[in-house]
Amino acid sequence: MGLGWPLAAGGQTPAQSPPPDLFFGDEIDVRVINLEVVVEDRSGNRVHGLEADDFRLLVNGVELEVDYFTEILENRAVESRDGGAPPAIGEGDSVPTHYLLFVDDDHTHVTFRKPVIRGFVRQLVNLGLDDQVAVVVQSRRRLQVLSQFTTDRRRTRAALAELERGRPFGGLLRSPRLIDQSRVAGNRAGGLPPGARFDEDLTSVAADLPFAAMDLPSAASEARAESLARDLEFSVTAVSSTMRSLDVPGGRKVLLLVAGDWPVGSFRLAGQGIGLRPDWNILDALVDTANVLGYTVYPVDQQTRPSLMRWQNLRQLAEQTGGRAYVAGANLRALRHVSEDVANYYWLGFVPDYRRDDRAHDVRVELRRPGGLRVRARSGYVDLSRRAEADMETQGRLLFPEATRSRGEPVLRVETGEPEPTGPFRRKMLVPVTVHIPVGYFPVFPFEDRFLARLELRFAVVDRNGQQARIPVIPLSLAGRTQPAPDAVVPYDTVLTLRRRPHDLLVSVHDPVSRQTVSTRLQVSSRMDPTTTGGSP
Repeated sequence: MGLGWPLAAGGQTPAQSPPPDLFFGDEIDVRVINLEVVVEDRSGNRVHGLEADDFRLLVNGVELEVDYFTEILENRAVESRDGGAPPAIGEGDSVPTHYLLFVDDDHTHVTFRKPVIRGFVRQLVNLGLDDQVAVVVQSRRRLQVLSQFTTDRRRTRAALAELERGRPFGGLLRSPRLIDQSRVAGNRAGGLPPGARFDEDLTSVAADLPFAAMDLPSAASEARAESLARDLEFSVTAVSSTMRSLDVPGGRKVLLLVAGDWPVGSFRLAGQGIGLRPDWNILDALVDTANVLGYTVYPVDQQTRPSLMRWQNLRQLAEQTGGRAYVAGANLRALRHVSEDVANYYWLGFVPDYRRDDRAHDVRVELRRPGGLRVRARSGYVDLSRRAEADMETQGRLLFPEATRSRGEPVLRVETGEPEPTGPFRRKMLVPVTVHIPVGYFPVFPFEDRFLARLELRFAVVDRNGQQARIPVIPLSLAGRTQPAPDAVVPYDTVLTLRRRPHDLLVSVHDPVSRQTVSTRLQVSSRMDPTTTGGSP
């Protein structure tokens, strides 16, 4: 079958190119953007009884019509004369809330977060019977689902008990960042530790060492700043991947974010002169993901020394997604506060003009009636392209080792060869890879005397320090004289260039037409025998 289905990376010659609408046609996107809008008076009391015509919805400064509207009162939808309930509500008038608790174990201290976690356990009784809770932890640069979304409070308490005990989640004292601190300390004492290499041992410096207190040479300072930026970027990617990877039923979605000591400030990256990269340039990706998926973010600080810059970032995350930040003493009662905050609001839905251009759009909700009322809602959304969505799906599969295949998804077989050192000082390696494309799983399209398919091949890697490379997208054009059998595969050979250190590798094949994906996750080391894997997706 492979001989009848030649495969090539990239496009075809003009004479061979089928018309564009053969694969994509006229796509109509009718996804609804749902806005959870809170209206309060000057005393902070909720205002009820408003209708759709009391609100003005502005996208990029242009007023749009509200397509769906309802008031949520004590977690129940109130019938409105101005429009049906947004599709996210589902059947019936009860509106459950789905709480995603994300704990960054690599940036929190077990002792400092323990009172906050115990507060969550005590306040589970404040949730409605239909409300669901999921618990996810980022620990040692990996994501672990301690509990999927569930109404079973015993399962949630068991997951939180694992965090409270600190085993196996030992907090930042057991994270890879502590090792990085010792390397920096060795450098300050008069040199790198024996056997250490500058390029590998100073590229992951801990985020919570005072920058001004470090007497490092310029190159080391730049390496540290670059490490801080990558450290924050990895955590933001982990949170975003979690929101995208978990299957959430219909209802309101809430992210309870226990971030800990995320790096703050502006980072001067190595080799980029005087340019600075502010922390908010990285955090903005989390806001975009939350707003696209309809999550309201409620950051919860651990019990530790105050950091005004970090608190400011947490408050901004909350403000731009319609939530609130709970710091200092308020974090001990955060779950109760959040459950009260999400019980009463207005749900506005609209269908934007999708262009799939990855552009951000400002959203503002105003009241037509005067009276000093305050409105709280998310600040925008991003019109994600199909490619960006597929990249994010690939990232999610990479960071979730225990992710499961979609129903009916075949195993993607990948073979890796012996790595070969390359580059200056042999610090990189060439890894031969053969991917067996399951062409029979994806739809094919007849054109003249052939059957055609266009797929996308992606390689995503993360090393032991949590550093990720940009995900390359390789377009694949396939053609055959007969329709492929369901089990037909086509081999594709390539060579990856990686740094000489262990990596987790995620290989995925994506069909942009059907949006089906198959993937395999495997480990690549600097010294390894050739392997074949069917991988776990």
